[in-house]
Amino acid sequence: MSTRTTFEDRLLDELKKEIGRHERKASVRPLFAPRRIAVVAAACAAAWLGTVAVPGSPADSTAFAVEPRDDGSIMLTVKAQTISVGAQRELRTKVSAWGIHVTIDLLAPGYVCERSKVTPLVGVDQQGNRVPIIPLKAGWDVALRPGNVLAFENTRGASRPRAVEVYKTRAEAEPCVPVKVTLPDD
Repeated sequence: MSTRTTFEDRLLDELKKEIGRHERKASVRPLFAPRRIAVVAAACAAAWLGTVAVPGSPADSTAFAVEPRDDGSIMLTVKAQTISVGAQRELRTKVSAWGIHVTIDLLAPGYVCERSKVTPLVGVDQQGNRVPIIPLKAGWDVALRPGNVLAFENTRGASRPRAVEVYKTRAEAEPCVPVKVTLPDD
């Protein structure tokens, strides 16, 4: 047997030495270095400041806007047609300071408030049966005065109110009496 080393053996030895030298030189840097923490904190602070302090950015609800007018009324503008029940409650809190009463009714699917006087449309379900379709009412830019009543009629499971009605009354709105919608007689 020969004691002479082959090219492959010498190459392997040289590679092992080279790897050993690089492992010793590589420094282990801490994950939470002070400079990294400072950069991340500055970026977070800038993002927070941008969302809070930029003029024109809404700090209130993005679902609606309430703007007082010179004649004592307020203009309600609903920005999203899908004003949630939570946003409706927020609106109720906000406009109560102006003497405006808000009712929020949550009904089972297929029901409407009796005061709505709905004439259903006729639709056909997947089995071919005739079913009532309840039309949506909308009226989203509304001038309200003290004493008015704003009534939201919501269907459980829907992302937007079925109807929004304004009553020019100085009293509370009639309570919602749920009525099952039926097909008109032909």
